[in-house]
Amino acid sequence: MSPTPELKYTRGAFIAYEPDGYPTKKRVIPFRFNPEAISRTVAVEAGSSGGGVEGAAPAAAAAPAADTKADAAAGALKESFSIQIRLDFDDRGDAAKGIEDAYGIAPEIAAIEDLLYPAQTESEKASDGKGAVSPARPRPTVLLVWGKDRILPVRIASLKIDESVYNAELYPVRAEIEASLEVLGAAEGRSHKGVQAALDHTNQARRRLAGLYYANSGSQGPILPSSF
Repeated sequence: MSPTPELKYTRGAFIAYEPDGYPTKKRVIPFRFNPEAISRTVAVEAGSSGGGVEGAAPAAAAAPAADTKADAAAGALKESFSIQIRLDFDDRGDAAKGIEDAYGIAPEIAAIEDLLYPAQTESEKASDGKGAVSPARPRPTVLLVWGKDRILPVRIASLKIDESVYNAELYPVRAEIEASLEVLGAAEGRSHKGVQAALDHTNQARRRLAGLYYANSGSQGPILPSSF
């Protein structure tokens, strides 16, 4: 009897683009274990969704007044996610094999946590910290990639990091991270083509999947009067 072939799963990931660096300057953080569950909330907000897209563009342009009124009248859609990311030193992926074992999973935690901080310029990376403090730069633009049909530009609202086991150097070797994510919207997409491209891709995929259901659901529902 031949052995059962190993199943290969698509891995979720964060992809972070540096300010002014879309689509080439990016960092990829694949999930070692796909979260077993994702909590999603989709809501219609009353009034304008407002501005503010720190992380989507270095200088987000203000939306035209007509667009703002249209958004307010229609009610802006807001979507949020809560996901659990699990890390374990004993199951490190190939991308972490070259990292010294003494650091445990601290580099992976730091990479995820770094998505909340303003991006550094090359001169800042080389600085010894003694120079003048420069103005804060925008945060990177982050995409949540969850399969080929869901690629969402997100703002990481918070990270809850639970470290449970440490090595002799007090670096964590096991952790769970609860990430709260807010999906960016049309206002942010107007000033950043990467955000708009991700929104368009996911919206088209949603409509395509819904269309598959609509095309086959007519004969399954209750019989309606001919006037409907």
